[in-house]
Amino acid sequence: MKIHFIYVTFNKLKNANALGAKLVKLRLAACTNVIPNIHSTYAWKGKIVVDKECAMIVKTTSAKVKQAIQFIKSNHPYEQPAISAFAASQVDKDFAKWVIGQTK
Repeated sequence: MKIHFIYVTFNKLKNANALGAKLVKLRLAACTNVIPNIHSTYAWKGKIVVDKECAMIVKTTSAKVKQAIQFIKSNHPYEQPAISAFAASQVDKDFAKWVIGQTK
């Protein structure tokens, strides 16, 4: 089973922390990391926007990645959240075992 990292941004730290806690509680993620201060530049509804955001990295498995993405999308405050998932090409075997165990 492969390990996946999901990257998603939020407008508020409390939203990222709350959603991260739910993902772990529901065993959709073994762990989440929230990076509190990032600066994002993007086009939205015909305008260029520069915002302060925070980012979350979700650590999960290939078996849970689709369900975790759907949960994030359904519970995210943004109209169109930026959610990306990446399979890890190399992972420490003990870490992988821990992630798999936490998401069963």
